[in-house]
Amino acid sequence: MKFSHKYIIVGAGSAGCVLANKLSEDPKNSVLLIEAGPMDNFSAIKMPLAASSLFKNKKYGWCYETEPEINLNNRAINWPRGKTLGGSSSINGMLYIRGQAEDYENWESLGNPEWGYRDLIKYFINLENNQNYQDQFHGNFGPLWVETYEKNLDASLAFLEACKENNFKLNKDFNGSDQEGYGRYQVNIKNGKRFSSADAFLKPILDRPNLDLLTSTRVEKIIFSGKKAIGVKIKNAKGFNIIACTSEVILSGGSINSPQILMLSGIGSKAQMERHGISCIKDIPGVGQNLQDHLTVNISCKIKNLDTFSELMTPFKMINNLYEYYFSKNGLMTYPASDIGVFFKTNQNISRPDAQIHFAPGAGKYNKNGAMKPSTGITASVCNLRPKSRGHLELTSSRADDSPKIVANYLSEPEDLKVMIDGVKRTREIFKTNVMKNLSATETLPGKNCITDQDIEEFIRNDALSVYHPVGTCKMGIGTECVVNNDLTVKGLQGLRVADASIFPEIISGNTNATCNVIGAKCADLILKS
Repeated sequence: MKFSHKYIIVGAGSAGCVLANKLSEDPKNSVLLIEAGPMDNFSAIKMPLAASSLFKNKKYGWCYETEPEINLNNRAINWPRGKTLGGSSSINGMLYIRGQAEDYENWESLGNPEWGYRDLIKYFINLENNQNYQDQFHGNFGPLWVETYEKNLDASLAFLEACKENNFKLNKDFNGSDQEGYGRYQVNIKNGKRFSSADAFLKPILDRPNLDLLTSTRVEKIIFSGKKAIGVKIKNAKGFNIIACTSEVILSGGSINSPQILMLSGIGSKAQMERHGISCIKDIPGVGQNLQDHLTVNISCKIKNLDTFSELMTPFKMINNLYEYYFSKNGLMTYPASDIGVFFKTNQNISRPDAQIHFAPGAGKYNKNGAMKPSTGITASVCNLRPKSRGHLELTSSRADDSPKIVANYLSEPEDLKVMIDGVKRTREIFKTNVMKNLSATETLPGKNCITDQDIEEFIRNDALSVYHPVGTCKMGIGTECVVNNDLTVKGLQGLRVADASIFPEIISGNTNATCNVIGAKCADLILKS
């Protein structure tokens, strides 16, 4: 192991893998990529339908939970985050969604020039290898495999027909000119296997002599000389070590780990750090603030005449499913977390969709180990795309091994609850169509006794879950609440940047992974141009 590098990247996730790829293209750049988790050679990581089995796997994930959420009847909410090569792209639902153009125009208007849609679309295109579209919105020569999932079960095809009958418009490309409508999701699945950010950006270049990778290695803190980052303190099976950096340290640990590392290093709220005996290097109160996430709730129905996951996952049929997967990479086990999506407006007075449905031809509940226990039926999970509620995270101690306290603060803004209620009502209408009546669709969740808005509110408070899209805890911008500048440098410090979902000024209208890839590429350009 070398003890000095030009660049040190902390976190081999969705942004970190891209950064490592781009920064190490020049053989003169010595790059070290540090990942807290192990290599991603666990079979369940590559098997798409096994994704939920990883949510409580402590070897490959952080297994975070929020504090009891006061507006969700004091329930602690699971927040799985990946801890392996690829980060959360190795345990997520594999959906490829960019959000809406207006999301990025809003970022720019908040004091972030060159972060608008017209600036970022070129990154999306250059990174993408789309198998279905050749047009001005898509790339066909990038490292990241993207394809429309088309091996849909008949239950999913029935949901598509129900959306059509319910007067949603068909959208064949959620990442094209307009996001609104219903259609099939695009996914990061190649030849029946998950195609993570590590698969796309890191593994093809691991043989570069100027790129070093450390796995199962935790960064305890950043080392400073005055206000300049000059290295990191690490801990792994060999003990503690200091690794020097001659140019820049880039944090790509995600919306929980990056602010935690900053605070452990003396960057954050001075008062909070002093409570834990941490010397303050830079008082930035915004570290760990501005936390945002997508909250979702499941509407499930039993149907007749068509198989769902439950019928196809009996012990006998699972033998065939696994045989088909391992020998031909086909069949049920290649299914993403959701294959059909809908983006819609909860009221017609707004200009763009504010709700998203993730549909799957299955139903069930998560067991205590985090895996989904299937039950017969189909599920449409609906979320509010642009919540106003803001949470925070804070240290629980000065030890890196101690998880931070996560307060998501869901539904603290009344507007968020109204969007959720309206979203549930609109989603339930899909299950009342003739298509669904012909399948004898019977609602099991929330059920026939959930009638009034007050009933729906109580259902949401009792059953809502995270979509696992935490962002915003190292906010980019110009305000006093911001942590990084628009070049991703940490305010008032030298040699330190943050590049991951934590820099989102505001959450985007959709799944966040593709945008994290873009942040990694954009950060690399900013570094190399400087």
